[in-house]
Amino acid sequence: MRFLLNISTHANDLSIAGERWEHAVSLLDETGFDGYELYPVGDYVYDSIPGEIIGGIHLRFFVMLKQIWYNDRRQLLAMFDNERNIEMYYGGTSRETIVACYREQLELARRFNCPYVVFHPVHYELDYIFNWNPPWSWEEMVDLSADVINEVVRDTAYDGWILFENLWWPGNFRLDSVREIDRLFDRLEYSKPGLVLDTGHILNKNRFLASEKEAVAYLLGEVDRLGSHRDLVKAVHLCKSLSGEYVRASMEMHEPFDGAETFWERFTVAARHVRRIDEHDAFSHASIAGLFERIAPDTTVFEFSFRSKEEWVDKIHRQKQSLGERFFTRKERS
Repeated sequence: MRFLLNISTHANDLSIAGERWEHAVSLLDETGFDGYELYPVGDYVYDSIPGEIIGGIHLRFFVMLKQIWYNDRRQLLAMFDNERNIEMYYGGTSRETIVACYREQLELARRFNCPYVVFHPVHYELDYIFNWNPPWSWEEMVDLSADVINEVVRDTAYDGWILFENLWWPGNFRLDSVREIDRLFDRLEYSKPGLVLDTGHILNKNRFLASEKEAVAYLLGEVDRLGSHRDLVKAVHLCKSLSGEYVRASMEMHEPFDGAETFWERFTVAARHVRRIDEHDAFSHASIAGLFERIAPDTTVFEFSFRSKEEWVDKIHRQKQSLGERFFTRKERS
């Protein structure tokens, strides 16, 4: 099993990585990791990244896909206020923009010889970000996601795994049932689909978890319910989230957007809200090692949020310690 760290081409991450990624390479040596799962954003010159340190690509998460995919102009304008905002958010105003973005990122994965990419089979909208009560079904969103991927892969040279990652919002791909997996995979026209199990997203489903020990027990129970479908888990995003108290309080807010009116004002509030739900913290309890008695992924990514190298290294160290020999003896077992 390979162990990766997450990194993006956002400015904060780049400042830590170094101009030629020399600090990113040093961090791998310092922490004993094998590489990075990269989230590419913006107009970045990827030739500056040493190819051998990139072990996977996390495809862009557009979040709101339904309206632009089906060219619902009325709803797009209702959500985004105007055409300019639509173009700023997506990079264009049609589904071809989405397809082009994902094909470019698959080509990047091919250039880096990445064995997998990650895709969120999810659609969500700002109106339901606080109440978790969307007026659509998970079946609709799974079908939409299959349509998107099928269109993207019709013209790509990438031949690695496309791994589908769970989130926590109702009406989406939450891994509540193996029916979600079966429906998605039955509709895909691609020969190498698999799963990314995001542990923090599993925990975010349950807003009544009170301790890390309780959270790990819940996580393991959810994984057990997948039965033989656990074999489809090719990668794990390993991180902790215990934000239930905040989620419960936020659901009771009378005016959660607090007067925000324009799309970008509302989007900023929503993004801050999501960051408080999805904490991307490190596990410390040794029981988390039991996850790997149930699944045997090819890759585990320590997926953390961080504002400095010091914060990042602290989280890495804590989670390594919680895994014990699962981390420290993996090279001897491989």
